[in-house]
This record gives sequence, structure tokens and C-alpha cells, in this order.
Amino acid sequence: MVESMWIGNVDGGTFAREVLERSRSVPVLVDFWATWCGPCRTLGPILEKLAVEMAGRFFLAKIDADRDPELARRYGVRGIPAVKLFVNGEMVDEFTGALPESQVRRFLDQSLPNEADKLAGAGRSAEDARAWEQAADCYRQALVLDGVHGEALLGMARVALEMGDADGARASLERMKPKDRERAEAKALIARLAFGAAESDLEALRAQVAGNAEDLEARLALGEALVAREQYAEGMDCFLEVVRRDRGLGDDAGRKALLRVFDLLGPGHPLIRSYRQKLSALLFA
Repeated sequence: MVESMWIGNVDGGTFAREVLERSRSVPVLVDFWATWCGPCRTLGPILEKLAVEMAGRFFLAKIDADRDPELARRYGVRGIPAVKLFVNGEMVDEFTGALPESQVRRFLDQSLPNEADKLAGAGRSAEDARAWEQAADCYRQALVLDGVHGEALLGMARVALEMGDADGARASLERMKPKDRERAEAKALIARLAFGAAESDLEALRAQVAGNAEDLEARLALGEALVAREQYAEGMDCFLEVVRRDRGLGDDAGRKALLRVFDLLGPGHPLIRSYRQKLSALLFA
């Protein structure tokens, strides 16, 4: 193995520190290899050469899959050499087999964080510190380099909402590529904006629904207002009742509103499972 500050042997005992934690400051390329593996002996020197040449764009962590079979199993290694890229503690890309140097370079160019990615990461760090203006400035700089950068647009939307600029948040989300708008966080922000625009006079809506149980438009608006106030269960009950009474209202508006709440809360929220079951019971009764 070439000696370099950008290359190191890693095992199960050092993986958390040398790969997961280190990847929060520099991308880590993990090479699962074995001494008996011919293709590993072909690929290994290519990876080492590029780690030295790129000097700081990534750290190369070499793991003997025979000595750490549990680590290999944990990360789905089914054949070697297996190369996996970690950024911010998460595996973000991978390839298997001894690719030629030109293809490895292409993989790195496409997968390693670029300047826009780094600026977006700095924006997220500023967000975590609740430095909204600083975060927005980082995201704006990222978008100068890449006008449809998914993380930067998401960050701009989050910051705009924190600063009370719903229109700005909406504009950032609308700029996103369709595939990025399908991400769970983007869908949650879109749902948050939809419910944030709901009718604010909650008691008037309650009275309207109490006075006329067949006024499904009012019941739908009541549900939206309740969700906007984080009264999720009561709001979802309103939507379920709209589904039960009239699925034709507003092109199945009750069901669509309920799905927006699911997006807003995320799959891990304790209410989601029970309300999915309730919705299914209505739809397939």
C-alpha cells in the first residue's frame, strides 16, 4: 500500500471513527478487498494513485473483507473489490469490480462533492446554528454554481419558512427537478406550505361544520386549519369523514389532503400507521 496521509487501513474497531466520522469533513472512499482477489490487486493501485493525486478530495479507507466479514455483510458486499463512497456519515454511491482508471475517475468526478455541494453543506451547518442569513447566503452561492442544486433549493425553502417567507419557500421548491421534489423532505415542505395557507378562523369553521354536517368544503377547510395548528389527529379525522361521505369532492380532495399529512409527518410518525389503516378500510370496504 502506498504511504499517504490520504490512505489508511480500517477495520471493524476503527470504522466508525475513520469512515463515518471522518466523512463529515472529507469524503471517504472505502475499498473492500482481499489478498487472494486478483481484480483487487488491479483496482487497489488505481485507487491509491488517485487518492494521492487528488490530495484531499477524498480519503481512501482499505478494508480486508476476509478479516472483517461482519462489516462487509453490513454494507452489502457480495463481491470484491467493492468500493463505497461515504459523505456526512452516509453511503452515497458505490461500484463493484475492477474498473479501468478512466471509469474510476469518471465515478469520482460524478460522485465526489463539488463546490456547490460544499456550499450547501456549509448552509446546512449554519441552519443547525440557526444562523438563517448566513445559511441563505451559502445556499445562494451554491445556486450561482448550480441553479437547480437540490440540497441548496431545499435549504433555501427551509430558511425562507423559518423567516416567514412562504412565497420564497414555494418559489425554491418549484425550481427543483421533478425527482428532487419527490424526496421525503421536499414533500414535507410542500405539505407544510399547503397547510400553512389554511383558513385561520378555527372556531368559525368548527361552528360551520357543527351547523351543517353535509358542508364538506367546510369540513375539509377545518381539517386543513387543524393540521396547520399541529392538531393532526383531529385534522385527519376531518379528512377521513370527507372520504367517507364523498370521494368525488374536489377530485378526491379528502384522500389527497390525508396523503399530504402523511408526507408532512413522515413515515416514522406514530399516527401514520393507524391512519393509513383507517384510510384503507374506507377505500376498500
